[in-house]
Amino acid sequence: MLHTEREAHGRRAALIKLAALTGVAISGDALAALAQASDPSMAPGLLNGDALALTGVLVDHIIPATDTPGALAVGAHRTISHLLLACGTEAQQRDFLAGLARLDAQAGQRFAALPASRQVALLHALDDGKAPFGAQDQRFFRQLKSYTLFAYYTSEAGATRELAYLPVPGGFKGNVPVRDTTRTWAI
Repeated sequence: MLHTEREAHGRRAALIKLAALTGVAISGDALAALAQASDPSMAPGLLNGDALALTGVLVDHIIPATDTPGALAVGAHRTISHLLLACGTEAQQRDFLAGLARLDAQAGQRFAALPASRQVALLHALDDGKAPFGAQDQRFFRQLKSYTLFAYYTSEAGATRELAYLPVPGGFKGNVPVRDTTRTWAI
């Protein structure tokens, strides 16, 4: 548990620094959701059972494992579930659940039970908004891809193994002369 808390604290600190560097403000709710998602024993998110499993299959197709862990391996589906619950509006939550249900309905059976080749073909049609999917389905899938990217690249593996990570950009210069006119750093 201590190791998980330390990892969550490290990710939260990295997100705050990243937000400050890029000029983006990340809400406390989003940071809390990210911390909760790293520990599956924490309070459940919006998705459960089949919806969480289906989201897991989808994120695995969006960012599959290669020489680095994929989105499923880092728990992006759990992060999405927590983010939707903590930060999503009721309309966003309803739209997400409806998008999952429409995907299963258009698959003709449970999407997760289809062979991988059929799943990929349906996802290409979904991404392009082609039959049997429409514009609303296409918007759902693009939103899911956005959530997946956020969840993956804010995970430890996404931030440090997939992306280049430099804890002290520019290197450490410990012997810098300080004068009354020297400006301090924001971070």
